[in-house]
Amino acid sequence: MTIEDRVVARLNKELGADFGALKKNEALLQTFQTDLERLAGRIDLSDESCMPELKNAIQSCSWKHTELEEASDNLEAFEEKLLQRIERHKEVLERIDGHLKKISNLENMKEYYMILLDVQNISQELTVSINGKDENKTISLYVALSGNSNSILDRLAGLDCPHLKMYARNTAFYWHDILKEKFSKEFEAILKAIKWPNLNQSLEVFNPSKENLNKLSILAEYLFLVKVPGDQNLLSVKLTPSIICPPIMAPNELLLKPFRLRFAFHFSGNKQTNRLDKPEWYFTQILSWAKENHVFVGQNFQTPAIKAGAVNHNVRLEFIRGLVQLAIEKLVEDIDSICQDEALFGHLIDEVLSFEQELKSTLGYPSSFSSAVSVLIQAKYLVKWMAIEEKFTTDKMDAMLKSEDPWRFLDPANLDDMKIPRCADQFIRLLDAIRERYCSLPQPGQQLQFLELQLELIDNFRRRLVQLHNSPGPDCVSSTKILNAINYITSVLREWGENVHYLHLHAALYGPHADEISSVFDKTIEELDHWQRALVKDLASRVVDDVKAKSRSYRHDVWPTMNQLDTKETFMLSASASEMFQVLVNHLHSLEAELSANVFSIVIRLIALHLDEWFIDGMVMNTKFSTGGALQFQFDMTRNLFALLGQYARKPSLLFKRINDACTLLTMPLGSAMLLHETLGSNNTEQTEDAVRNTLKEVGLSILSKSAVAEILERRNDIFVS
Repeated sequence: MTIEDRVVARLNKELGADFGALKKNEALLQTFQTDLERLAGRIDLSDESCMPELKNAIQSCSWKHTELEEASDNLEAFEEKLLQRIERHKEVLERIDGHLKKISNLENMKEYYMILLDVQNISQELTVSINGKDENKTISLYVALSGNSNSILDRLAGLDCPHLKMYARNTAFYWHDILKEKFSKEFEAILKAIKWPNLNQSLEVFNPSKENLNKLSILAEYLFLVKVPGDQNLLSVKLTPSIICPPIMAPNELLLKPFRLRFAFHFSGNKQTNRLDKPEWYFTQILSWAKENHVFVGQNFQTPAIKAGAVNHNVRLEFIRGLVQLAIEKLVEDIDSICQDEALFGHLIDEVLSFEQELKSTLGYPSSFSSAVSVLIQAKYLVKWMAIEEKFTTDKMDAMLKSEDPWRFLDPANLDDMKIPRCADQFIRLLDAIRERYCSLPQPGQQLQFLELQLELIDNFRRRLVQLHNSPGPDCVSSTKILNAINYITSVLREWGENVHYLHLHAALYGPHADEISSVFDKTIEELDHWQRALVKDLASRVVDDVKAKSRSYRHDVWPTMNQLDTKETFMLSASASEMFQVLVNHLHSLEAELSANVFSIVIRLIALHLDEWFIDGMVMNTKFSTGGALQFQFDMTRNLFALLGQYARKPSLLFKRINDACTLLTMPLGSAMLLHETLGSNNTEQTEDAVRNTLKEVGLSILSKSAVAEILERRNDIFVS
């Protein structure tokens, strides 16, 4: 409790809750003053009544205070002495600082002139050695001038000396051009001697000598080392704002040079081979050159690259990339003209995708490298690509639905399985063809645009099926055909939803909320399932309605007066039920032949459910049964109706639980029936729902309610209800 709290508590105790007690405040104040004076007197150290503990505490504090005052005086004295010393040495420190700066400047000037001298010395030595026989020394001098680390240019990187940097860079570029030209000429001379490039030559014809290959290897190592000074990324080739091709190292530049000349000769200008409608010609040529030469390049020039320090550089793939760049440059040049014609652009898309697939599958071309597809996925061309995909697929969709017998089963030998309509299979193939075309696109965002197109096409196909199903006259497509198509499409979409490609798109689309939706096709499948349920319900209702239409004579048979058969006589199906059951048989046979197995199973269950409800509500509850009539009804149901469904279900009695319960009630012994009726009709308030349920279960009933059981028992002529 704080001091304030104790004061308030004391005042409350003294004054109380009575407002009139405030007049005591004068006396109370006087009391407090007296107490204070008494306490102050007790603190007098000379007074013997002062508490020893208090005396000790006050004396201890007094000693500490004295010590602190002495320490403060000492610090002040020390501060004065320190300030005097600082003042004396300040001038000395300033002079020393000036000398240090001069020394630093002299050291920088020394380093400056040493670097300048090194540049001049290297340049002089290169001048002497350039025409000599020691090429290793020449390369070493250039690397010392412009290598990756510890070179002169590397030493200058962190210094503020723009003129020296410029001088060193100019010197490095000067010698780079000279050395590259020198070794390039020698390299090209050997390439000419071995009849490079290998163009449709057999291995016997293109068989360079080991001597030439060794010379090529040495020269390639030199060329790898004679790199352009500075950042190599600055040498990248910018074909479009979004297509930037990394630089190609000197050996591959020389290896690619004859291919570039041949490519320009055949696929530029007015040459007959330069045609907008035949991009496959230069794509095929690029693939042919790559396949014929990439192994040779990798085998003979990868080791020189490693010796030159390019440990992670793949020379073979860079060579292929250089060839692919020829195709990219050509495509960038032609694509605007090709885009003017939809047919040409559609053909170009197919050829580019085929080219990319061949590069990856046969040559191991990485997806991260520049590719012809990168030209197509530029915004304005990607939009046109998607428009062509949509138009092509829509036209194909129309054609397949208008073709001859589009609803013919795909595989007549597989009738007991999916029963796939040909048009549904063709549509799925169209969707999968779209996936094959866009799955190689580098960005998930681009792939998601095509996924959205797929979903739109599925919805479009669904609406076409709705139109066909609702068409009047002979153009109307039956529910069974539509159901088979929906069943196949949804089964494929469920399978696709678990495919790695679509799982990646699902993750890209929903991100951290990916767990909330299991597949990119969930919404589409839900719409198809909803329509399928509606069609199944309608189909089952039509079958049951046809059965009802033929049931009049059966419902109005002489059930109340029907005689019980002699024990020697055998039961026969009621004559009045023949037509009704024949209609059901015909429908079930047709449905089994027309529907896929899983859809037929759903329809069967729904038909059984409707019949189970209708026979009770529409017949049993509207007539009376004699003992003979009840036995005949039981025979008609359990030995005929159940048997009809038994061909398609393992336990048909489980499909007709109400009818089964009704037959049990109508045919149970009279005494048991009367006892059950009396039990159900009693007003015993202690009779719980569980007790009633147990009672019904004991007599073999599984689904009917208490009221329904009582009402069916009253359908018996032998039970008289008062």
